[in-house]
Amino acid sequence: MRLYNIRLLLFFLLYLFVGHTFTCHSQEETPSECRELLYLQTDKGIYETGEDLWFKTYTLDAQSLALSDRSKTLFVEMLNAKDSIVWQEKYPILSGITEGHVYVDKDLKEGDYRIHAYTRFSFLNDTLRPVYPKKIRVIKSIAYKGTNPPQEKDQPVARFSFFPEGGYLIDGIPTKVAFKVLDVKGMPAKVAGRLLENGKDIAKLESVHDGMGFVFILPIKGASYKAVLSDGREFPFAEVVSSGLSVHLRKQTDEYLEFLLSQPKGAAAQAIKLEGKMRGGLCCTATGTLSERLKIRIPLKEFPMQGIAEFTLYNADGQPMAERLVYVHPERKLHIELNTDSARYFTRGKGKLNVKVTDEKGNPVQAHLGLSIFDRAYQNELNPENMLSYCYLSTEIKGNIHNPAYYFDSNNKDRQAALDLLLLTQGWRRYVWEKADTAMLADCFLSDEIRGRQIIGKKKKQKELGNGEQLLQVSGPNTENRFVFIDSLGKFVVPTDLMLGLRGGYVYLKPMLDKDEYKPSIVIEESFSKVDSLRKSCQSYFPYMNPSQVFSELQLDYPVISQDNSILLSEITVTGKKGRVFRDKMMGRLDSLAQMKVGAAWVCSGCISGGGNIEYLNDYKGYSHHPIGCPVPPPGKISSPVIGRKYYLIKYEPKGENNKWILTKLDEIIWKGEEFTEEELLRMNNLWRVKGYYGTREFYQPDELDVQSPLPDARNVLLWKPDIVTDEKGIAEVEFFCSDINTSFVGVVEGTDGLGNLGTSQCEFRVLKP
Repeated sequence: MRLYNIRLLLFFLLYLFVGHTFTCHSQEETPSECRELLYLQTDKGIYETGEDLWFKTYTLDAQSLALSDRSKTLFVEMLNAKDSIVWQEKYPILSGITEGHVYVDKDLKEGDYRIHAYTRFSFLNDTLRPVYPKKIRVIKSIAYKGTNPPQEKDQPVARFSFFPEGGYLIDGIPTKVAFKVLDVKGMPAKVAGRLLENGKDIAKLESVHDGMGFVFILPIKGASYKAVLSDGREFPFAEVVSSGLSVHLRKQTDEYLEFLLSQPKGAAAQAIKLEGKMRGGLCCTATGTLSERLKIRIPLKEFPMQGIAEFTLYNADGQPMAERLVYVHPERKLHIELNTDSARYFTRGKGKLNVKVTDEKGNPVQAHLGLSIFDRAYQNELNPENMLSYCYLSTEIKGNIHNPAYYFDSNNKDRQAALDLLLLTQGWRRYVWEKADTAMLADCFLSDEIRGRQIIGKKKKQKELGNGEQLLQVSGPNTENRFVFIDSLGKFVVPTDLMLGLRGGYVYLKPMLDKDEYKPSIVIEESFSKVDSLRKSCQSYFPYMNPSQVFSELQLDYPVISQDNSILLSEITVTGKKGRVFRDKMMGRLDSLAQMKVGAAWVCSGCISGGGNIEYLNDYKGYSHHPIGCPVPPPGKISSPVIGRKYYLIKYEPKGENNKWILTKLDEIIWKGEEFTEEELLRMNNLWRVKGYYGTREFYQPDELDVQSPLPDARNVLLWKPDIVTDEKGIAEVEFFCSDINTSFVGVVEGTDGLGNLGTSQCEFRVLKP
């Protein structure tokens, strides 16, 4: 093994001094993709049933990460572990920002839920591109969350994968080979072993971060390689090929990247091209002639932002032969300082939090930020993701990443080396290139507006209308009315500004043509159904964390107080025991009109039965119009049933040869009013409805008088402020009041300058009893 290492060292020394150097200074502009990337920030990670989930979304241009104003409507779904939808609503996007909330139903089962957010440019008609939803956890009570997870013993290695730098092991070319080890549960595993060539040790195998590590070898075609673990188990090594091109990242500084390109000795010299891309956009191209070895230096100024740079090496025929992913400009971000005016507060005490935002050079930045202060017990440690890891890493790689937030925590001194290992071992492309980016060719199918068409039931009447326009009445849940035109083809559009004005739940559509004469109907282009169909065909990727590596210090030293004090908005159906359905103002109005409808249930009194005076209910759910033998009240003398009073129900049916009316049913009820389904109410009034923008709700924040109240204050989220904007000095200041919960609290802030720079930070403090 010692002789092998000496031979390998000589080869690398030769590579340092032989060959030409080519420095790239070229940069090309490429057409920007129209795609958008969404980041969803929530007020915490764990929710009790019956709470509100507060969120903010940043709609970013997928290439520049600047705030995008192309899309106007956000589509949000929450699904359980069985892929069943438990929430589905629309929200307006204003200048790339959406603020809203989701009601976590009190009847939801405990478990992990995922939230998908889409815009018309983020989710295309394409199933090849994966989706990256947000994961939250729902519990009945924080008292049952548990504390420290049990520390598991090391699991045996189940998968041992090798990833040669550039893509292949090529005969005679020294190569850096990364490896990744997973246990039987799919978690990163520690490994110790040896790499054997023809039965002799040539390298030591030892993981350095999350089951990942690397070795340098000089591969030989025809040699036998295998990995042998300390427990004696053996795993196959990567295959050695006889020809090809190799790319090796020799050096990375703050100013440039230096690559060493190679091909086997004796191969014909050829023109090569090395392309550098970032987020789908071409940043630079270097060309040269490769004989055996060639050094190419790429200035980092060619890359405008932080993120993964993709370098692809092409041969003389333009075929891609090797690829290397490199993370560049980790310093280009928003540097956010988040400080409280004290490390400790008393319950119901007042606190102040200062935010300062600068760029990598220390210059102040005006940024749009979202801030949450919440009980540390509600931090989902098994979902290690933040704005930086999501936008710069997780959504750029096809695969589940273990603890992606680790690579963006400045406290981890090895994070850059660990991130380079991750890029080497992910293997998501496995060096397979496509001639066309199918995702760019996919079409948009979601619509910001409400779209549909009117159909005339009688074709003859359609000719009478000609090619003129008709009107469509558009109403909101509070019964306010607007009008839009229906064109000659029957199509109509409810624009987003009108939807915003009618915000609050459903939008109701009513054709202005006579329903008996023209029999008009409305067909609405519903987007959610196609979203669900496509989503089920897409691969979903999540960040994950090994539970054995989570060390929670949660101590429930405070009484658990019920959180079930949420107010449901209008479009949530609330039912009580034997109660009436709660509806929004529009549906309530339709229900009231139906109760007053002429020809509805009416009361006939004065009929003598058994010597007593009783009251019969008529024209109700198939019961007879009027008992036989009882005088029919004259017109205008029919009385309406009174809620709470008892009435008799009689049903007669004709039977026998003479069709005599025979009593077939006799019953009695306590009148609670006529009950109609919402579908019945809509059809009775020739209305159609579709989801509009979900209603707004203000996050409760107590004032000086509220904190003096003797009522218990069980707030586990002390502050949710999604609209912080720093001033010209990059500074903002917010105040908050503590609740009755005495424990550790976490403050988390995330945001953007709107131009592509992102940032996140957090702080902690303790609340004590006086």
